[in-house]
Amino acid sequence: MNVTALQSGELLHGGPPHWLQRSLGLIKPGDPMITRRAELVVLVGWVPLVALAVAQSFILRNQMAKSFFSDFAVYARSLVAAPLFIIAEADCIPRLGRVARHFLAAGLVTEPDRARFDEAIASTRRLLGSGLAELIVAILAYGLVAFLLITVPPDELPSWYWLKSDYQVFSLAGWWNALVSVPLFILLFFGWLWRVFLWARFLWLMTRLDLRLIPGHPDHAGGLMFLGNSLRASWLVCFALGVIVAGQVANRIMFHGESLATFKHIAIGLVVFVLVLFVGALTLFIGKLRVTKRRGDFVYGALASEVGRQFEHDCLNRERGANEEAPNKQDFSLHSNIYSVVANVYGMKDFPFGLRSLGLLIAVTLLPFVPVALIVMPINVIIKDFAKMLSL
Repeated sequence: MNVTALQSGELLHGGPPHWLQRSLGLIKPGDPMITRRAELVVLVGWVPLVALAVAQSFILRNQMAKSFFSDFAVYARSLVAAPLFIIAEADCIPRLGRVARHFLAAGLVTEPDRARFDEAIASTRRLLGSGLAELIVAILAYGLVAFLLITVPPDELPSWYWLKSDYQVFSLAGWWNALVSVPLFILLFFGWLWRVFLWARFLWLMTRLDLRLIPGHPDHAGGLMFLGNSLRASWLVCFALGVIVAGQVANRIMFHGESLATFKHIAIGLVVFVLVLFVGALTLFIGKLRVTKRRGDFVYGALASEVGRQFEHDCLNRERGANEEAPNKQDFSLHSNIYSVVANVYGMKDFPFGLRSLGLLIAVTLLPFVPVALIVMPINVIIKDFAKMLSL
C-alpha cells in the first residue's frame, strides 16, 4: 500500500501525461509545478499558433490566416481549457484525497476490511502511474486527430487551417494545430478521463466493503454525505468542458448565423455528460444507503416505540400522589433527542450528495455560455428589458 500517498492526499496525483512531464523535468517529487506547467501549455499550444498566424497574415499576405483571430473555438481550447486542465489538479486532487482519507478518519472501514481498503489505494496508484495507460492515451490522442482530419470535410475546418482556398495544403498554423496543439489538449483531457475512471473504480471498491454506516447520522446519508465534496473538486474541469463547447457554439452563431436556441440540445448533452462523468460514481452507494435505511427503520423504529411507551407510562398515564414530582424538563429533553435521531433515519436519502451541490455543478458547467448569450443579446438590451419588467 502507498500509505504516504493516502496521507498526503495524493491518491490521484499523476496520470497521463505524468511520465512525459516528469521526464521533461516539469514535475518534481513534492512539487507539481502547476503554474509553470500551465504556462508551458499555453506557450506550446497557443503562442506558436498566434505567431504563425501573424506571419502568414502579414508576411506571406495570406488573407485566410486572419480568420484565426476571430476563431472562438481555438481560443477556448488552447488558451483557456488546456491550462485549466493543469490548474484543476491543484484543487481536485487534494480534495479527492481528503475524501478518500475520510473513510478511515470517520471510522467507516472496519478492521477486517482494512487490508482491502489499503489494496484499493495501492491498486489505484499502480493504475494511475501505468506506463501502458500513458502510451494508450497518447495513441488515442493522435488517432482521434487523424480520424477527425479524415472524416471532417475540409470546408468545415476553419479557413486558417489552409494555405489556399482550394483546401489542398495545410498552413503552418494548421499543421502546428493538428500535430501539437490539438493532441496536447486531447492528451490532457484523456488524462482527466483516466483519473475520473480510477476515482469511480475506487468508490466502487468502497461499496464492496462492509462500511460502518449509521442510520441515524445527522447528514441523512449514513455518514457518507462527505462524498458530495468530490463534486466541488470537479468544478474547474467542468468549467473547462463548458468553455470548449461554448467556443464552438460561438463560432456557429457568429459566422454561420445560427441562433442560440438551436444549440440547447448540445447544452443539455453537455450537462448529461458531466453528470454521468462526475455524479455517476456516487450513485454506486444507493444500494448501501437503502439497505442501511431499511435496517434503521426497524431498529430505530422499535427504539422509538419503546421510548414512546415508556414516556407515556412514566409521564402521561401515571397518577401522581401529593408528594410525587411532575415530569421534569430533562425527561422531555431525553425523549426529544431520541426522537430526533429516529427522525434522521426516516429522513435518510438515497444519494450521498445534496441538490445544492448538483445545481452548482450544472451552473459551473453552463457558466461559459453566458458570454455567448451576450453575443446574441447585448447586456444593454438585457438591462432595458429587465427595467421594463420592473416598471410593469
